[in-house]
Amino acid sequence: MGKLTLRLIKYFIGIISFVSIVCFLSSSIFLSFIYTNMQYSELKTASNKIYEAISAGTDYSEILSEYQIANGFILNDGKISPLGPAKRMNMPMMRNNNFSNLSEKGKYKNSMEGEFLYYKSSTDIGNILLLRNNRFSVEYMKSTYIILSLIFSIAVIISIPIVSILGKKITKPILKLQKASLDITKGNFNIDVDVNTKDEIEELSKSLKIMAVDIEKKSVMQRDFIANVSHDFKTPLSVIRNYSEAIYDDILEEKDKKEYLKGIIQEVDRLNILVMDILQLSKLQGGTDILRKEYFNLSDFFLDLKSAFKIQIQNKNIHLDIKISNSTIEILADRNYLYRVVYNFIDNAINFSNEDGTIDLCCLENEEGIKIYVKDNGIGIEESYIDDIWQRYYKNKKSGGMGIGLAICSEILRLHGFKYGVISNVGKGSEFFFMVSNQYANDGRNLI
Repeated sequence: MGKLTLRLIKYFIGIISFVSIVCFLSSSIFLSFIYTNMQYSELKTASNKIYEAISAGTDYSEILSEYQIANGFILNDGKISPLGPAKRMNMPMMRNNNFSNLSEKGKYKNSMEGEFLYYKSSTDIGNILLLRNNRFSVEYMKSTYIILSLIFSIAVIISIPIVSILGKKITKPILKLQKASLDITKGNFNIDVDVNTKDEIEELSKSLKIMAVDIEKKSVMQRDFIANVSHDFKTPLSVIRNYSEAIYDDILEEKDKKEYLKGIIQEVDRLNILVMDILQLSKLQGGTDILRKEYFNLSDFFLDLKSAFKIQIQNKNIHLDIKISNSTIEILADRNYLYRVVYNFIDNAINFSNEDGTIDLCCLENEEGIKIYVKDNGIGIEESYIDDIWQRYYKNKKSGGMGIGLAICSEILRLHGFKYGVISNVGKGSEFFFMVSNQYANDGRNLI
């Protein structure tokens, strides 16, 4: 029997015990009170009928028998007159009791410790006092307790096998999900988590399956990332080693040594850039407060970016057009980090554009705020890749490098709280954009 099944049995027995205790307490308090009042009501009814019978001069013995009257008396000016069978009552015991001091109703004990329920009604012939043995109430409560005890015992006996069956039915899919989780930890992502329970367990199985697919995807991308890092480090290191060996072996002329040393420096710079990118991405993903926000002019910002790509766009004969609706627009952001984002967008646009192409660097005002985007008419991105390009470990075979540039952009925009995305069509080009909400933008004079 599983742990969950045992827990269910324990909880079920606990609930039954609690309900039984509540029932016992309720019967002791409320049922006893209700039952006693019912008997008082019957005694009152019997008293009225006896009074009517006496007034009419008819026999009332059947009334005494019908209402189970143990003793009855008529109290009139200190005189006690027994009714019916009560005439056989011990007269000394009658004289030793002052019935006149009794209230309208209550409990009465005789000298033999017998307990009775009594009711006294006032009439023109005197007070009619009726007593009924209280053993009926005690027997009723005992019967109630016995019935409740039997119900509790039967419920426990029946519940254990039922809860065991239900527990196994519930734990079976949970154990299945547990096995699937262990398989995932071992690197087996082809798991069987098909559960049809129509409840939260089924929802959990679907979530686990989605998680397995995502982890498998991340695992593949991580392996690719390690391979890409190894390749990107191996190439410049090989160049550095070969060049260094050539210089060390003194097989180069003096003029060639400078070229080789220049090549070594370039490869070291390349390695340094790769390392800095990795560290930068790690820093951004750490979520630390690294942004230094200030208002800056978008028009000047765009001009600086265009100037940075002057040589590249000339080499490919690409036209980089700036389109901005209002030259006074300013936004609140970290200028250096945002510069890196747009720089990366433009750099990718140049790399994936054909010669004589056109790239638009635009700023568009709308109801949501300011949309900043870079649009090209290059080769575009396949739809199956669009969701992956922002991932840390993603690398497009055509792009080269480690593929962490857009991952860095993604983290920068996320830290700013800017919405971002890409719209692309194969053969027609791509548009990378982000939205600066109204609270972070102004037109140089007032908030938009």
